[in-house]
Amino acid sequence: MLAISRWTNAEPGGIVCIGDSIEHDIKGAGDMGLASVLVRTGILATASEQELAELTRRHHAVPTYLLPCFSVDAV
Repeated sequence: MLAISRWTNAEPGGIVCIGDSIEHDIKGAGDMGLASVLVRTGILATASEQELAELTRRHHAVPTYLLPCFSVDAV
């Protein structure tokens, strides 16, 4: 919400939240009506597909997109 308030021209449809936690990052994005990307690193790096499915059911949070990793390369 803080980021959205700082960019007064931001349209919710143009915002994507990126995180590695279904119960925090993905749920938070969904609660705000924003798209989300679950990155399969960090706390869920070793989670099985079954474990991910259980987490999405338990927290009522399904990511919009799924990435195996995320990095930013300096240009």
